[in-house]
Amino acid sequence: MNSENAASPPPSPASPTALPERPTHVRYKVMAFLCVLSFLSYFDRVCISRASESIEHDLLFDHRMMGLIMGAFWLAYGLFEIPGGWMGDRWGARLTLTRIVLAWSVFTALSGSAVGFLSLLICRLLFGVGEAGAFPNMARVQSEWLPVKSRARAGGLLWFSARWGGAFSPLIFGGLLTFCRAPAFRHALWGVGLESLSEAADWRFGFWASGLMGIAWCLAFYPWFRDKPAEKRGVNQAELALINQDRGPDHSHSHDARVWKQLLTNRNLWAMAILYFFNGFGWIFLASWVPTFFKTRFQIRFEDSEVISGLPLLFGGMSCLVGGLLSDWLVKRTGRRRLFRALFPVAGYVMASAAMLGLSVADTKTTAVVLLCVAGTAIDFGQGANWASIVDIGGQYAGTATGFINMIGNTGNTLGPIIAAQIFSFGLMGWRVLFCVYACTFLIAASMWLFINPNQTFYDERLQAEEAHLIEELL
Repeated sequence: MNSENAASPPPSPASPTALPERPTHVRYKVMAFLCVLSFLSYFDRVCISRASESIEHDLLFDHRMMGLIMGAFWLAYGLFEIPGGWMGDRWGARLTLTRIVLAWSVFTALSGSAVGFLSLLICRLLFGVGEAGAFPNMARVQSEWLPVKSRARAGGLLWFSARWGGAFSPLIFGGLLTFCRAPAFRHALWGVGLESLSEAADWRFGFWASGLMGIAWCLAFYPWFRDKPAEKRGVNQAELALINQDRGPDHSHSHDARVWKQLLTNRNLWAMAILYFFNGFGWIFLASWVPTFFKTRFQIRFEDSEVISGLPLLFGGMSCLVGGLLSDWLVKRTGRRRLFRALFPVAGYVMASAAMLGLSVADTKTTAVVLLCVAGTAIDFGQGANWASIVDIGGQYAGTATGFINMIGNTGNTLGPIIAAQIFSFGLMGWRVLFCVYACTFLIAASMWLFINPNQTFYDERLQAEEAHLIEELL
């Protein structure tokens, strides 16, 4: 017998009889890192609303000065969104996100060392500069690591985490304040030789502790993460194929003059940016003035409103997740991306507008809580679809495109707390006017979907293909 026929060789990986390779799940771990980061980003933004009464008392502020301080973060955050997103496109999200989280954590902690209006204002401005680019770089990571068809539900999960970070911020930060004012904690400071800190206000310890959370995230993220799935050990070929399914070619990531011109003149991007401006102007109320609203309108102390202040964001987080899942499911079943990306934000904003009109005449605490929860749920119902559309429109420049949209959008977050403080200072009539203004802003946000088409990137892909071909010829 011929020795070559004595035994059949085992099937090779390419053999039809071999079992197909199952995709690994490293992309899920990447999403877990992003979700924790998203949670921390909103936790650190919102915690100042829980401490605002104590800060105003200790540093001799009024509501209008606190409004300026709250708006300072969003101003700096918005102005530096494009540079933050560009850094991710240029040098990679791994390095950029680590820099961002370290910077914002340091200035969160330093907020606890403020001695007056100016020092706290500067800390919040630098906190905004530090955090700028966080979400554009998360969009960049999602663009590299996730299949196209899962982007809306991934966006929903990301914003679910963000909203829950804001929702639990008053409760968690309030718990930190309670712990830090306890006699046992003060005695422990004496025991370890920190007598000078034993008289510090509890809100200062809360900010210092919050800063440490972000530093811990960086220590876990940077050694583990890689910018490209192909560079990450543990990602097999099946997972790479799944990630790259339906994805266009990855051309050069250089930003020539044509890309910048298209960035600044594209109708899709401007419409989405204006949507985010009006969305942010109304939504920021939920992350800034809700405890003050309950105290001035219904005489509920800050300590007693920790749970109800977080409820609108809690329901908003769940709505982000559900809306994103439904959007992806309908797009996958029908192929009608524009319709089923637009449906959820438009329906949500119309409902949010109605809830705000209801709040303008709400005369009981229970009614106000219910309507705020309806508003939070409705505002975020389309957040997953909005986010997926930004990633689609941004394409290989998702970081820069998201930075542009967030820069314009966060102008609304900047003006929101400042203008709100001016309006509600007029008492009951001021609150009613404020909620009517919010109702109008959400209707304007909904109307922007008349001009948004997530089927089109903001740049001309043919120009990028020509550039990539020229580079290949030169090499």
